[in-house]
Amino acid sequence: MFDQTSKNIEVSVRMLDGATIRGGLVQTQSANSLEGVLSKDTPFLEFISKDGQRKFILKNQIAYVEPVEPLRKPVLANPKDTRYINAFAMLGVKNDCSFDEAKTAFHRLAKQYHPDNYSDIELPEEVKRYVNDMFRQINTAFTEVRAEIQTIA
Repeated sequence: MFDQTSKNIEVSVRMLDGATIRGGLVQTQSANSLEGVLSKDTPFLEFISKDGQRKFILKNQIAYVEPVEPLRKPVLANPKDTRYINAFAMLGVKNDCSFDEAKTAFHRLAKQYHPDNYSDIELPEEVKRYVNDMFRQINTAFTEVRAEIQTIA
């Protein structure tokens, strides 16, 4: 049965026959890292494919395993720290903009990056993650801008 406390480690697995499969290796409490999952003393790895099917992969048929890391994204926060992106800049508006200007910019970007726009298109996983990350960032930026504008008003 599926362990409800387990998580999946997103990976790309290259098999000895040249096939590549993408999905998640099931991570349990006893093996809480990719290294832990791969070094478990079992001949099979539990794998969940992208379409949700549970499979078991024979370890000795694997050429290599690559973790698929989420895209690094900027953190919206302290405007004095150069590592961070200004929420106003993320929306493409000036720091002294009105709420309506910020809202219009938010709607324009949200339409552009909304994941539903790309649900019917076959895109690489990296692009899907990028679109989802951008959409989350845009929402976060608008939340911060709205709060700042309302505090000033």
